[in-house]
Amino acid sequence: MNKQPTDETNPSDDGAQKIVQLESVVAAQQRRLSGMVTIAGTLARSRDPKRAMRAIVSEVSALLDAERTTIYEYRRDEQMLKGIAVQGETSIEVGVPVGQGVAGLVAANGRSINLKDAYLHPAFDPRFDKATGYRTRSMLCVPMTTPGGELVGVVQVMNKRDDYFTRDDQFLLEALATQAAITLSALHLQVRLDAKNIELQELASDLKQRVAELELLHAIELRMADAPDVQTLCGRVLSESAAVVKCEAAAVFLPEEHDVGPVYVAGPPDGLALYTMPRVEVGEGTLGRAAGRGVNVLATRIEASNGSGDEHADDHAEPSLGRGQPFDARDVLAVPLHDGETALGAFALVNRRGLHRRRREDDEQLAELIAAQLARGVARLRERQSARSRDRLMTIGQMLSGVLHDLRGPMAVISGYSQLIADQEDLDERIEMAGAIRRQVSLFNDMTREVMSFVRGERTVFSRRVYLSKFVDQVRELNLQEFQEHGIDFVVQNESVTGLGFFDEPKMLRVVTNIARNARQAMSPPGRFCWRIVDMEEGGTLFELSDTGPGIPEGIRDRLFDAFTTSGKEDGTGLGLAIVRRIVEDHGGTVSFTTAVGQGTTFFVRLPAPLTSESAP
Repeated sequence: MNKQPTDETNPSDDGAQKIVQLESVVAAQQRRLSGMVTIAGTLARSRDPKRAMRAIVSEVSALLDAERTTIYEYRRDEQMLKGIAVQGETSIEVGVPVGQGVAGLVAANGRSINLKDAYLHPAFDPRFDKATGYRTRSMLCVPMTTPGGELVGVVQVMNKRDDYFTRDDQFLLEALATQAAITLSALHLQVRLDAKNIELQELASDLKQRVAELELLHAIELRMADAPDVQTLCGRVLSESAAVVKCEAAAVFLPEEHDVGPVYVAGPPDGLALYTMPRVEVGEGTLGRAAGRGVNVLATRIEASNGSGDEHADDHAEPSLGRGQPFDARDVLAVPLHDGETALGAFALVNRRGLHRRRREDDEQLAELIAAQLARGVARLRERQSARSRDRLMTIGQMLSGVLHDLRGPMAVISGYSQLIADQEDLDERIEMAGAIRRQVSLFNDMTREVMSFVRGERTVFSRRVYLSKFVDQVRELNLQEFQEHGIDFVVQNESVTGLGFFDEPKMLRVVTNIARNARQAMSPPGRFCWRIVDMEEGGTLFELSDTGPGIPEGIRDRLFDAFTTSGKEDGTGLGLAIVRRIVEDHGGTVSFTTAVGQGTTFFVRLPAPLTSESAP
């Protein structure tokens, strides 16, 4: 007799229960997969490391059914775990030393710890619970490591709501921790790359600015060489300076007599044209104060936000260039203009743009460099003008002295004949005396025309017969002491048979002196300079000027006689040999040289004989 199955063993009921269990498991797995997808999407969209970790702590808690989640970041330099994402405690900065506490132990060992009761583990620190009133029961703590094994941090979940954390929970959290570690490392790398890119961009911008500033200083040097006068030099330098510094204008104050002088102002090439404020006094305006005090002065109404101190001006007075300034000066950085110990005025950068990105120290340094070069240029132009004036006055003085000397004879003749003609009764004698007076007057006119021709530049040299022994004595007198002071021998070998030359004595004195001084500057004691004078077969005079110096560098030999060519001598201008060539060629002669490295240099100055037997005009 067959037994009927009871309700407890009904197969259909068992099947239904299994289906319910499977559906529950599937639903749980779906929730976990959905949570993992959500976490993965959150990590993928994040750009900030802390925000990324804070965005997933709640998701991790929900996924593992935990009450609280904390994500620690490993700080290698501090050997600390810093809680960068603390669920429900965002205002608390959590820090755990590596090797201490459960999280520190996981970080030190690199292995997960799963506790049913945290208080039973010796590494657990209950002080946080006591401080907050929170009761920790179960705990799961896993390391955050990259696939390469690098420790990035630790993920810790506490108090599973239904019981304790299972092995499946541990595997799931370890997978999430690996994904979070990869994301955190990548985000930190991106942050570092972004910072480096910004740094590189700033460095590139700074480098570009530095190059522009160096090109500006080089351009100023060129302007100094070809500027015909101070106003032209200032106009060019100010315009280029304003363009490079990116300010509205640059200005220079050049006081003259009685501490009064002009202020030149100019903007970039597309801005303010050169403007002259003709009368500004020392002490007036920011430029005047910098010139009077001899120190840098900043006067500004613009507050900078770069923290460099630009918002605190040195001078509480209103920023100003002086009376008649062409625009509103809101920011003026002025530096004094010095040529050695001589105060020449002041240079200023006006209305600097983009102050929030500027450092006052950089602007001051550049302004001082520009001012130093500008001061040299102004001083050089003034010296050149002064030298021209001195040369002109000296020439006029020498010329007048000679003319007066030459006029003494005709004047004596005219005076004598004038007295005689008044007492002479013989008509023929009086006619002869009157003719003599007319001849002397004609001689006056010839002298006057000759002087005017020289003044107009129709004649470049006054060549005349020169006694070479006397000329040698003049050269010795001018140069011998300087050579002796530097331990250099000055030797003259006068081998001229005639003992005469034909040239402009003062100018040839300059030729020999320039070559001799160049040689002296090139030599170290003991050195020897030899000046040999011989008669040339075809007539004329040859000067051989030799030294025992290091020789002329090969790089400048082809342009040795060009203006501003120098081999780096201290205080050298590169004009000495250019002047030598001009004077020699004005005489109709030639100048050449031979040189060898380490063996010295010899210059050959060939002066032709006069075209006629006359010694000089």
